[in-house]
Amino acid sequence: MPKTRIVCTLGPASSTETVLRKMMLAGMDVVRINFSHGNLEKHKEQIEIVRRLNKKYRRRIRILGDLEGHRIRIGRLKGHRPVEVFRRQVVSLVPRDIAGEKDVLPFDYHGDLSVFRKGHEIFIDDGNIALVVEGVSAGRLKTRVLIGGLIKERKGINAPDVPLAFRGVAPHDQPNIAFCLAEKLDFMALSFVRSRADVVAVRKLIEGAAPGPQIISKIENREGIHNIDQILDVSDGVMVARGDMGVSIPIWEVPMVQKMIIRKCNAVRKPVVTA
Repeated sequence: MPKTRIVCTLGPASSTETVLRKMMLAGMDVVRINFSHGNLEKHKEQIEIVRRLNKKYRRRIRILGDLEGHRIRIGRLKGHRPVEVFRRQVVSLVPRDIAGEKDVLPFDYHGDLSVFRKGHEIFIDDGNIALVVEGVSAGRLKTRVLIGGLIKERKGINAPDVPLAFRGVAPHDQPNIAFCLAEKLDFMALSFVRSRADVVAVRKLIEGAAPGPQIISKIENREGIHNIDQILDVSDGVMVARGDMGVSIPIWEVPMVQKMIIRKCNAVRKPVVTA
């Protein structure tokens, strides 16, 4: 029996029974449902299709629900149109629900902005856009653009050197966790895991579920890398999330960190996903 499995993320183009059947016959072992996009009604439809195919073809395609976690994102933009920013342009980031345009963009971090310091770098859309903090005042971050481009609504924000005040389970994850339990998913992936406490907090929420989903901790920031041994101890498996990891640490370090995490998982006989 092969030890390697193929995990496939479902999206708009791959959610029909016809396409999923082709993916299954091509070797798909696990489907990943991304709770950062779509809604629970749509996700339920996807799950029903997978289980129908499992029954029809006597397969055991497993289902993984990927929680969004504590993710900072760009907010609404005027007319829902992308905003283009240019190198050396001054852009203010404000933690308010406004329609962003030109040089004022909303973002959904509601912690203390004083943790941002002059010189801290902020990356948007997996590093396609880069800003540097020039100051904090009047409830906004004053930044200057290092790498320009188009900024779209809901794009993710990374601030790798900033000690962000995230603890416990993100409020928007709680209904998705309940959904994972109700639908009896096989795996539940926790995003942006920083410490053992992040995993334990979710385990407390799912106590009593029988059988509950196996917890896969996604390692994608410096804190998670530093605390990998403690995280692995309370997780059923680990996912090496190289996309956000490559923004949080120098890109050339990612292959070495990836191999280190894989070795640790193999040593304790726990599954590891490279994504």
